[in-house]
Amino acid sequence: MKKSLVALAALAVVGAASAQSSVTLFGGLDAGVSRYSLGGVSKTLMTTSNNYSSRIGFKGVEDLGGGMRASFHLEAALQNDTGASPQTGTNNQGGVTGGGGLTFSRRSTMSLAGNFGELRLGRDYTPTFWNYTVFDPFGTLGAAAGSNITLSGTQLANTAARASNSVGYLYNAENPVGSTGFYAQAMYALGENASTAANKSDGQYWGVRAGFAQGPFNVALSTGKEKNLANSDFTNTSIGGSYNLGVANLMAIIGRYNSGLAGTRQNNWEIGATIPLGQGYIPVSYAAAKRNDAIGSASNQFGLGYVYNLSKRTGVYASYSRLNNKTGALANFSGGNGSNGGLAIATGSGNGFDFGVKHTF
Repeated sequence: MKKSLVALAALAVVGAASAQSSVTLFGGLDAGVSRYSLGGVSKTLMTTSNNYSSRIGFKGVEDLGGGMRASFHLEAALQNDTGASPQTGTNNQGGVTGGGGLTFSRRSTMSLAGNFGELRLGRDYTPTFWNYTVFDPFGTLGAAAGSNITLSGTQLANTAARASNSVGYLYNAENPVGSTGFYAQAMYALGENASTAANKSDGQYWGVRAGFAQGPFNVALSTGKEKNLANSDFTNTSIGGSYNLGVANLMAIIGRYNSGLAGTRQNNWEIGATIPLGQGYIPVSYAAAKRNDAIGSASNQFGLGYVYNLSKRTGVYASYSRLNNKTGALANFSGGNGSNGGLAIATGSGNGFDFGVKHTF
């Protein structure tokens, strides 16, 4: 009898301990067929991540007591048309840091969190990227992604979306709309170059994002800089906001990129909305950008789509966009997880179509 009681007590202790920590497998797949045309050149292909970024990941959390917790997050991109993991990561100077196979280049972080916020170390999204995806009705994905225009000038920056070797701080930033108001994110990323190198600062990045969200209202400002000797550094500043009217969630963003080289400054903006309809919603947007180069390169795009949710985890979607490049502009249908490959036709105009299905787990 005593042995049974001891065994039961031991099981209770183990159960209590295990309840304080957990590891979760998560992810999803988005498979579609797309057709893109620019400047008279077109292609039809199987794509991925037109509405949801295909991924597989692992995350875990341990309760340390006193309101403190430790966690990790490993997330790898997937291309379901080939089974590949397309992103191998960079060292913030464009160099590949990983080999083939599955690489956790979407996010790879270790965290400590508490009432003070969250401290993250590793590869993560930059604060300057978040404004463009949060305030884009298409979430910077698919043929109608506003980022086809608003992020078309970021090819000179290796930290346009993510930064490796970073130290980040977040306060209410994961779910700002559900917070009591103020939220913020700050990041500093190391370039990891030798101190004797002429470009010893290359790859260093700093960025901040701060906003206020309460009720139907959300607004945020972000700014950041990536050090690059050859390109005279790269700066990125934007302000975006949204207001949920119930019948539609209105969104807008204004931004500017500048590498410091002549003719590389780009001003861009986007307006749009997500409109609830039945078991889904309609995303719609218009985006435009203009460079300060000698020929006045400019581009614009109109996007329209529909997402129908078959369940909480499965949905089907369709999207259309009309993209126009003028006087040498090179805006392109960027695709999700690198599945497009692009057309990049200077002064080309054309259409993009996506049809697909997504499933998350």
